[in-house]
Amino acid sequence: MNFKWFVGVDISKKTLDATLFDKMALKRSPHIVVSNNLKGFKELLKWLNKQCLSCDELLICMEHTGVYGNDLAIFLSQKSIAYSMVSPLHIKRSLGLTRGKNDKVDSFLISRFCYLHREEIKISKLPLVTIQKLRGLINERERLVKMQTTEKQVLKELNVQNSETSIERVKTRLSYFVSDIDSIENEIKQIISADTEIRKNYILIRSVIGIGLVNAVLFIVYSNNFQGFTDARKYACYSGVAPFENSSGTSIRGKTKVSHLANKRIKANLSNGARSAVQNDPELRLYYNKKAQEGKKHGVIMNAVKFKLITRVFAVVNRGTPFVKMRKAG
Repeated sequence: MNFKWFVGVDISKKTLDATLFDKMALKRSPHIVVSNNLKGFKELLKWLNKQCLSCDELLICMEHTGVYGNDLAIFLSQKSIAYSMVSPLHIKRSLGLTRGKNDKVDSFLISRFCYLHREEIKISKLPLVTIQKLRGLINERERLVKMQTTEKQVLKELNVQNSETSIERVKTRLSYFVSDIDSIENEIKQIISADTEIRKNYILIRSVIGIGLVNAVLFIVYSNNFQGFTDARKYACYSGVAPFENSSGTSIRGKTKVSHLANKRIKANLSNGARSAVQNDPELRLYYNKKAQEGKKHGVIMNAVKFKLITRVFAVVNRGTPFVKMRKAG
């Protein structure tokens, strides 16, 4: 789609700063501030109409700020207005040398980024309602697991210092955490069972040895049920598993290593999956032992195992058949 008009929106909790990029006016481009709610969204739409813009030729660009931009994304989708949510780091690193910061300038810089990258920028789409529910539940589960880990640490290391009543309260909280986590997992399974396409992919993913409920849900959520990511290598790059070369000319000869620009949440959970896979999958156990004998470091081998898990997951989903063990010997 060929867009003629590009609007940058800087999102904050209470307000939206929007700037229509004007190549001739540059920093004097038309600008408006509205509230970050339905009333403000309608004001923004009226302002766009006053600029004589056609919605079919309009692209709105905004930073991916999490929950603060969700309502605007829903509104734009309902009005069939194209929009793109871009990584804030991507925008920041593309700006070059900048001085100072305010919301008006930021919205202009976002609109300029949108114009300059108009050829390769990707149009965003709201995920399915089911995936949004799964995202919320898996986030809730993660918060509870973190609190559970903290209480377990208190019970383990500060047992002597705490009174008996304090220890009993910790144990009570731990029992609540266990109950709530079980409840969340049951709700996740119910939601998955109610959606035919997601249930099909979930069953296929779980057939891969080492992939449990959490990793399976993360695959579905972050790949938008394998519609956003269709290639294992791209997902591996996004997850921080794919290694990159670090060399230039004759002076820089760094080690090939993974990038820190990645979704560390996926990577951390894949680490748990990789440990389970090495223990329970004869083929990966043989692979690990072979590489260890060759002198490879533990971290390097486990990163390779994580990549193998990703390729297996995408393979079973694309193939439509469950994973089958290739080796029987352990």
